[in-house]
Amino acid sequence: MTPAVQSILALALVAFAVIWLVRRSLAKKKAGGCDGDCGCPASEVKSAAVSRRK
Repeated sequence: MTPAVQSILALALVAFAVIWLVRRSLAKKKAGGCDGDCGCPASEVKSAAVSRRK
């Protein structure tokens, strides 16, 4: 592999990684903060809040 091709591939890889990290950091976060796997009572709190509104 020639040095020019190797440099282009390395720069492309770095650019891809930077774009991926920037997009990931700017992505919208889910409201609530967890997916329900953490063991917190988030679903219980939400259901209690919905039942109080009725």
